[in-house]
Amino acid sequence: MSETLPHQYYHDATTWAWECEQVFRRHWWLIGIESELTDSGDYLAITLMKWPLVIVRDQAGELRAFYNLCRHRAGPLVFDGAGRCQDLVCRYHGWRYARSGELLKAPGFEGETLGDRAQLGLLPLRVQTWNGLLFVCLDESAPNLETWLGDILPIAARFDATSSMQFDGEVRKKARSNWKTYGDNSCEGYHVGMVHSRLGSSMLRESVTIDCYDNGEFVGFDVSYASGEDDSRAGQGFWIYKFPGLLLHFADFAFNAETVLPLAADAIELRRWFWSNAEKATDHGVDNASIRPNSERVMDEDVTICELVQRNLASGVYPGGRLSARQEPGTIYFQQLVRKALGGLLETEKGGAESRD
Repeated sequence: MSETLPHQYYHDATTWAWECEQVFRRHWWLIGIESELTDSGDYLAITLMKWPLVIVRDQAGELRAFYNLCRHRAGPLVFDGAGRCQDLVCRYHGWRYARSGELLKAPGFEGETLGDRAQLGLLPLRVQTWNGLLFVCLDESAPNLETWLGDILPIAARFDATSSMQFDGEVRKKARSNWKTYGDNSCEGYHVGMVHSRLGSSMLRESVTIDCYDNGEFVGFDVSYASGEDDSRAGQGFWIYKFPGLLLHFADFAFNAETVLPLAADAIELRRWFWSNAEKATDHGVDNASIRPNSERVMDEDVTICELVQRNLASGVYPGGRLSARQEPGTIYFQQLVRKALGGLLETEKGGAESRD
């Protein structure tokens, strides 16, 4: 058995601040889908944790990512959401930038010396796509997206790509939960019988295998479906929880991807995108290829239980528990990754405690 993480790491503001700089910045984050940005000038602006970002198709049709702030006095270039623009124009004082990031015009500064305009371009970020999904990373020293995904790539190759499927839309949900509370839950199937009765009835649970993959740092569930109350599922499937907050669900005729976006120490936003193949679903005897309705129900069930667990963790009275190597190997692995990521913080707190002693 393994001991759980101490409760304070699920609601402590110091932990959250450390995670922003030492964990979240160093990983790739799924923020949208490539089909949202098909034409030159299309953009998507979001706030990722505390960082304002904008992703845009430049003049040549290439994807670019920048911090959504003007180099003059940090005004926003665009407001959060999707749209189309000719140039990126600051909404505060009107400084104008090309979609490739170069400063084009600084209104009102005519005749004044700005210095080297090449040094006043937008602050760039890394952006890459995979399987129709759009990822960004804030750390120049982090590995590229393919390396970060690791062994997910050969697993994904066993299933159809999104390019051969129909897009079934997006779902967004907010939850009063720490990202690790949701991760603990998503990395184990121990709760399925209690929390997801319909899903559980549609799985050959005795054939489910759970493995932990160091190359890519994820937990993988190899599953098979049987006839049950959730009649949207059939055939083979593979579920993935990739540290720190990416979920991928592959099936013979469907796929969905979910990002867990931390908003605060006790809040997350979940975004999930769905695809399906109606012809293959018919081959499996399934009338409706989209698993979105039943998947939304499962998400709601997870949010409900995670919010209750979060409430109890934040109460400060939970003394810690034990994890089962047989029932919860994925959660044990996830918490090992958390401890590794928080290593510097844990050492700092340990040193502080020793000095007080």
